[in-house]
Amino acid sequence: MKKYGLLLRQPQQKKPPRPPPPTALGFGDDDEDDVEKEISRQAAKNKSLKDIEEQHKKALEEDPSVFDYDGVYDEMKQKIAQPKALDRQKRESKYIKTLMGKAEERKRQHDVIFEKNLAKERSKEDHLFADKDKFVTAAYKRKLAEQEKWMEEERLRELREQKEDVTKKSDLSDFYFNLGKNVALGAKDLLSKKQEKQDKQSEFRKPEKPYDEVAGETSDRNHAPTDSKFALDSSSVKEAHQKETSPPRRSSEPLDPEPVSDKTVSGTSTEVKNPAEQSSANQLNPDHHKRNQDALAAAKERFLARKKAKQQ
Repeated sequence: MKKYGLLLRQPQQKKPPRPPPPTALGFGDDDEDDVEKEISRQAAKNKSLKDIEEQHKKALEEDPSVFDYDGVYDEMKQKIAQPKALDRQKRESKYIKTLMGKAEERKRQHDVIFEKNLAKERSKEDHLFADKDKFVTAAYKRKLAEQEKWMEEERLRELREQKEDVTKKSDLSDFYFNLGKNVALGAKDLLSKKQEKQDKQSEFRKPEKPYDEVAGETSDRNHAPTDSKFALDSSSVKEAHQKETSPPRRSSEPLDPEPVSDKTVSGTSTEVKNPAEQSSANQLNPDHHKRNQDALAAAKERFLARKKAKQQ
């Protein structure tokens, strides 16, 4: 049929390209063309694999569980099975535990009131049943012991509530005192720092004695020498240590030494005049040399620890 009116030109349909004609027998053995095709095909394959690997890395960076198919499937199944498991469970009210606790407390209070009323009635009838035997079962004794324990706990709780009542306090001293114990404000860190400081101080105070000092102490115990020069040396070391540790004097303090009293002069003269008493005192205290040596070793260790702390 012929169509009348405006006729539009239809676009020409592209014909598919014809495949190349097959090569004749004996002329299709060109190895160079095959090698180039294989190289290009391998390069395209490597490029596609590289692109896939990059996409894989990007997806893992965005979401580590993007390829966790088993986990997603298990999660879906768990969501489906969760309502069924909840239906099987015994449903309880939201506030049933608190209500049961209050009911138990009221029951104990009623039992205590009943026991008090019973004791009053017994006291009224004691003259009638004074000559009768009384029998008390072990279960009743247990019940009375539990009641006494509960009453003691209630008494302590009421005392605690009265002590912590904010309306009866005149100032905020307890509030500020408890701020240091608040973990949210760093109380745990402060406690740990304090413990570390105490450990360090104990390490400085209790150093291990070397073998040479132990040997020297044993020899001192055996011989017990009374050398006045060593005592003077130890006293001078003590004085130097006290000068280092003591704070500097203020300018308001007088620089002149204190006048020596007659009592001290007489005391020194008596000490000089009685060498026999001094020798007897040294004989009575054979560990005097040992104590001086221990004090000297402790002073040296403190000085070295202080020097090490300054260097750090």
